[in-house]
Parts: sequence; C-alpha cells; structure tokens
Amino acid sequence: MNYIRTIEKRNGVDVGYHTSVLEPLNRRGCVGKRGINKNYSLEEVLELAHEIGANIIIKAGQNAKWYLKKFDREIIDKEIEKQNWRDTSRATMWIIEWET
Repeated sequence: MNYIRTIEKRNGVDVGYHTSVLEPLNRRGCVGKRGINKNYSLEEVLELAHEIGANIIIKAGQNAKWYLKKFDREIIDKEIEKQNWRDTSRATMWIIEWET
C-alpha cells in the first residue's frame, strides 16, 4: 500500500447516506445495488477505493457489506453529525489520505 499517506479508523460512525455511495470500476466486487462483497479484505477494498479516488470506506449494513464514499476532509466531522438520527453503532469507517 505505497500510495496511502494516512489511514484513520473510526468505530460507530458513518458519513453520508444512500446517494453518497460510489461504485468501483466495472462494478467489480459489487453485490446488490451498491454494496461490495462482505468477504473482501480491507486491502482489496483499499485497491477499489484507490482506483476511483474514494477517501472513505465503510463496513456496515444488515449484511456488513463494504461501501466507498468521497468527502472533503474538512467536512467529514460535520457530515458524521448529520447522521445522529440513525443507529450507526455497528458501522466502521476508515478515512484515507492518498499520496499524490
């Protein structure tokens, strides 16, 4: 993972909602409408995220699928606060800063 500058893991939070989910190139690994196969490893999902420039990886949902998202680093905490109306206690979020 030579292209990762920093990675931060946060438990029990999510950012964005249905409209913010990004698809991997060629829908590789996709299951259902938007999620990525729950059996993929974090390293495999990092590869998918790097290909499309996503900086957020979420593992959540009733089937614990992976989701890719992209948000400006400055607004991530504000976007997390917007999600306090729903239960995100079982979600895990990784925030990635890519090397340029």
